[in-house]
Amino acid sequence: MTRALKWIDGLSRFAETVAVLLIFGYCGLMLAEVFARSQALSFSFSWEYSQYAMAAIFSLASGPAIRAGVHVRISAVSEYLPTNAAKWVDIVATTVALAVVSLIVWAMLEKVGRSLDRNILATTVTKTPLWIPQLLVLWGFMQLWLDTAARLYRRYKQLPHEWRNMDSEVSDA
Repeated sequence: MTRALKWIDGLSRFAETVAVLLIFGYCGLMLAEVFARSQALSFSFSWEYSQYAMAAIFSLASGPAIRAGVHVRISAVSEYLPTNAAKWVDIVATTVALAVVSLIVWAMLEKVGRSLDRNILATTVTKTPLWIPQLLVLWGFMQLWLDTAARLYRRYKQLPHEWRNMDSEVSDA
């Protein structure tokens, strides 16, 4: 199981890196658009691609956010519970989250498949095949599922589950 956790952790770091690169790309695209508009020009693709980037950033950063412990969680309630009760409340909440993320992954998988099968294109000038940006979003939600499953396992086994403890945890196991 240690190998699987290490693999999930590596994928999570990679998804986080891609999200950061997309943020920089998004910022660069918006700055280029602002400059172009100051010259009475505009890029026909800037708003479309920035929307794709934002959707990908949101989904790709969701899994690593679970690892870092920055998602809204039940800690406001669990702080006041005994340690064992807090553990089980967290396990139940994480299990529910895993089920919800499973539905999201399934829906995105259907959406990407439909877009690919039907060759659906954006209705903009660029005619971007929609399965491409949708695939990035699907990847992000799949990573969220993996990170949530890893969190559930770690919480159940009482292993450290926060990002800052990840390297020592994997090397110790």
